[in-house]
Amino acid sequence: MARRVMSIWLPQLPLDRRVRLGDPRIGDIFAITAEIKNASRLTHLSPLALSAGLRPGMSVPDARAVCPQLMTEKSDLAREEMLLRALRRWADSLSPWIALDKPDGLMLDVTGCAHLFGGEQAMAEQAVQQFADMHITARIGAADTKGAAWALARYLTGASVPIAISKPSKAKNDLQNLPVEALNIEPKISADLRRVGLKTIGQLYAIKSGELARRFGLELTKALSKALGQAPDPVSPMAADPVYAARMNLPDPIGLKDDLAEVLRRLTDSICTRLEKDMIGARQFHLTVRCVDTGDHVISIGFARPCFDAGKVKRQFERPLDQLTIKFGADWFRLVADTLEPIRERPAKLTGIMGGEAEAAAEDLAQVITTLGNRLGFDRVRRFAPRDSHLPEAEFTTIEAADSQEVLLWKQSRPHIGRPNAPDSPNPTDSQSQIDTQRKRPLRLFRPERLSTLIPGRPPKAFEWRKARYVTVTALGPERLASEWWQDGFDSLKDYWAVETETGDRLWLMTYPAQQQPNWFVTGRFL
Repeated sequence: MARRVMSIWLPQLPLDRRVRLGDPRIGDIFAITAEIKNASRLTHLSPLALSAGLRPGMSVPDARAVCPQLMTEKSDLAREEMLLRALRRWADSLSPWIALDKPDGLMLDVTGCAHLFGGEQAMAEQAVQQFADMHITARIGAADTKGAAWALARYLTGASVPIAISKPSKAKNDLQNLPVEALNIEPKISADLRRVGLKTIGQLYAIKSGELARRFGLELTKALSKALGQAPDPVSPMAADPVYAARMNLPDPIGLKDDLAEVLRRLTDSICTRLEKDMIGARQFHLTVRCVDTGDHVISIGFARPCFDAGKVKRQFERPLDQLTIKFGADWFRLVADTLEPIRERPAKLTGIMGGEAEAAAEDLAQVITTLGNRLGFDRVRRFAPRDSHLPEAEFTTIEAADSQEVLLWKQSRPHIGRPNAPDSPNPTDSQSQIDTQRKRPLRLFRPERLSTLIPGRPPKAFEWRKARYVTVTALGPERLASEWWQDGFDSLKDYWAVETETGDRLWLMTYPAQQQPNWFVTGRFL
């Protein structure tokens, strides 16, 4: 039986992912961007963006000059690959021999499979229709070899003709009018070919392989030989990602709390047993409850750490199940573990040995994040993280606590070049010891609040702030900072002073040195 290969190309995969998520920007002037040649460029555009004159490959600044209303989103390669791997599992319905063709395609060996669908044309039409039902654009090519199928799918299909099929032993004729780029070679090689007038694959047939290899390298001759079936190029299948799911069909609907808890227990035990055996943890679990009157209800929970503990999963489902209204009962349930991660072996938790106390503390923190995240939303549970900037207000940011499992390393404070200044202190040595000479930041930072100067000085010897009077005892400064040069207003300078007052309060004062009449502000409070 002649070998047949089908290439499925998903040309709008990043954009289709946003469509599946219900992104409202898809109906407007919208584009997906990626970093290409040290510039952010458009890669996938919505129909309105194309009609506005934008084209793939344009840099974002050039595109905004053409269309200021353009909205963009960076390509998320990790999530796009997850979608592609999920589609690979769906493709099992077409053939058991499937390989990923990253970043936006699948390669199937359909030898002996097409007759089950009524032929290759019917098989491809069914696949295109099912992709359309999933809101995914697909182009399909079929031929005797991987290279030929890849070329047909990408260079002989379009919106009106999404399928191109080469008859057995006819790949050479079908490829001859396609551009040399259809051989899936490096852009430099195709540019060199065009420079000498070789623009189509058919023009390469008349040139000896040795001459092509000598002039353009072995990659060209290998690609041509594989596309024409003169060199072996099999589809190397990959195993589908395991799915950890369990479902239960009941002969009669149930609605009592105890019955629902028993169903959840059985589903959870089934999944978590397999997860623990494979040393895999899940960050999310999705429970689908099908009510006989209101249809499907999906309940989702998450974890700050990968989890395979059935008890923890059941506890997190208790509250959302209590809030689910089941009037006439439910008879179908399905639990799925999602966002899977491997779990490494951990040492025994011996108190004070091998970080046992730290591990217990981390476990407790993860439990708190999990509980709060399931109640408030994981995007609302955040933690501080360091950021590389010399500006006080930009030296930190906030990130989702559940997504930051690694240890966050804060940079050591750099020594301060200023010297302590104590206007009324008789002993400068005492002031040196009272204020740390490290460039440390206040525990609390807030927007600059103007203070009232009672006794002028640099910094003020006495001032009023928030209806309280303060007398400066010691001060350290100034620490002069300017904004980043690439930001607007980068030439503005600020002087910061750490002062300690008679009441023991340690405040962070700021002024603009360029002003003739200095105005002072409080921008932070030390412990």
